[in-house]
Amino acid sequence: MNNKTILDSEFVQKSISDWVIDNTKVIQVSEDTLEVATTEIDAYGDTVYCFVKSLTDTYQVSDDGRLLFKLDPGASDEELIQTATELVLSSGFDFDDVTNEISITIPKSELASSIMKLAQLQVAISYLG
Repeated sequence: MNNKTILDSEFVQKSISDWVIDNTKVIQVSEDTLEVATTEIDAYGDTVYCFVKSLTDTYQVSDDGRLLFKLDPGASDEELIQTATELVLSSGFDFDDVTNEISITIPKSELASSIMKLAQLQVAISYLG
């Protein structure tokens, strides 16, 4: 007799979706900006945040310059900043070398995936610090 349980892919898919919904928080911080507390946790054990700003016909997803400030408040570790910049650019994101902000400007259809990709990128970079 076979006692093997058959996995229900729809149940697993719904369980994952529900977990992400329950563990992602979105807060309106201004008329055109949202703060997203993602499901990702950085090297310090902290929740990873992304910021979504509504532009004219697109959206900007960014870390608001917070990640590198957290890793190097004085912006004095040139090697860290250079390595982070290379990771950011090779991942398809933009990097502002004045504010150390990581961002990408995308259409609405890419909003969710860009938030998740930025959160994952922030986790990777956090391990450099």
